[in-house]
Amino acid sequence: MNRRSYLVLGVTIGTSGCLEFFDQEVYLGGLRLENTSEADHSVEIRVGKDGGQVHESTVDISGMEDDENVLSTEFVECEWPNDESGEFEIAARLTGDDSWVETTSDDTEGDDSCQMVFLRIEETGTLWFNWDDCERYEAENPDTVCGYGTG
Repeated sequence: MNRRSYLVLGVTIGTSGCLEFFDQEVYLGGLRLENTSEADHSVEIRVGKDGGQVHESTVDISGMEDDENVLSTEFVECEWPNDESGEFEIAARLTGDDSWVETTSDDTEGDDSCQMVFLRIEETGTLWFNWDDCERYEAENPDTVCGYGTG
């Protein structure tokens, strides 16, 4: 084998692992809102799967209590099709804002085929998403994970 063959082999092997992270197909096991501010908020949420919109809702979430250091949380109803895995896109904004914050299942870092999504509202009103494996939540709080793969 000559140097060019090794170079092609190295590039092929080097990129083959990266390609699996594009078009990541998962089951959406849940969408949880967390409010770290003291203000109540209303959040518009859109869920897409494989290029089509499958859920849209507005969720009201109360603020944290002054004297308690406990996040206010709300779960979005599991109204998206979950009988087969797919490429999920989630967008959210505070009601009245013009711009959407978005995430896709390509952003997952775990290796579980079922992923929970957390949408956090910071004190400044900034929104950000985080993905995590369902495994931990299924063991500790099975009622918080949507049914999946039951098609």
